[in-house]
Amino acid sequence: MQRVIVPNVCADEFKGENFNCLVQIIEQTRQASGGDTVVWDFRDVTTLHPFFLAPLAIFRQQSGQDIRCENISLQMQSFLNGIHFDRLLHFENATREAAEQVMAQYADRNYIPLCSFSMTDGNKDAFCSIARNIIVRQTHVGSAINTPISYFLSELIDNIYEHSGSPNGYLFSQYLEHDQSINLCIADNGVTIPGNYQRTGLYQQEIDGDPAEALRLANEGRSTKNRPETENRGYGISTSKRMLVEGLNGSFFMLSGSAFHRYENHSLNYYADISRFFHWDGTLILLRIPVNAPDGFNYINYLE
Repeated sequence: MQRVIVPNVCADEFKGENFNCLVQIIEQTRQASGGDTVVWDFRDVTTLHPFFLAPLAIFRQQSGQDIRCENISLQMQSFLNGIHFDRLLHFENATREAAEQVMAQYADRNYIPLCSFSMTDGNKDAFCSIARNIIVRQTHVGSAINTPISYFLSELIDNIYEHSGSPNGYLFSQYLEHDQSINLCIADNGVTIPGNYQRTGLYQQEIDGDPAEALRLANEGRSTKNRPETENRGYGISTSKRMLVEGLNGSFFMLSGSAFHRYENHSLNYYADISRFFHWDGTLILLRIPVNAPDGFNYINYLE
């Protein structure tokens, strides 16, 4: 049996030490011998930031390992139960009415629980619309933020549909009132962005084996779709990122395969190759969305 101590991660951003803690937990879990039980020990945990909690739950869902949680306080256990940490809510070909009925119970809470949803045309679009409506009702944001939220959800989920090959998408959202921000996680378990470029054979000379360069190309709108009607699909990421960071003063984090990208505060904008020590199976996008738009913000100014 492999025992892994889960640290208390409560800082307001997903960076530095927090990211290192996630990597350490995942790598220690992966080191367990085949079939061995892994225990995640929560003895030190009083709170966990959503940008740490969501990736941890998604990894557990995808890993196929026997992972058990122990030494959880009653308060933390109640919270983990509420957000479906142990067993994600799954929406697969449910009618829109049925999905709305399930999600409506979260309208007066400050989170959307950890969800997975099947990547079919009707299902993803319905889930995206329902999630947007719930977030807007939870936060009471005005139209200045309502439209960007809708854009972020639809464009980033469509990118999963178009490029990842993933049968499912993942979503988690939590409104932090003290920070006046929405923390949104969107993920998949597909081929990764570097893997998609490799699969299509596009931009291989520019990438030259560097996964961080693949992320940079994707964030600049270099699509792997060569059809004229989808040529600009890649701009969904770059437009969302600019609207969020430059327009709303939010922050953006992307982890895909063996590279990550972080952009915030207008000047903090970098890509990192982490293939020496870590690989994430799929793509993970974290958005910190302020609920109050700066004076003069207009989302139209950021559309390509």
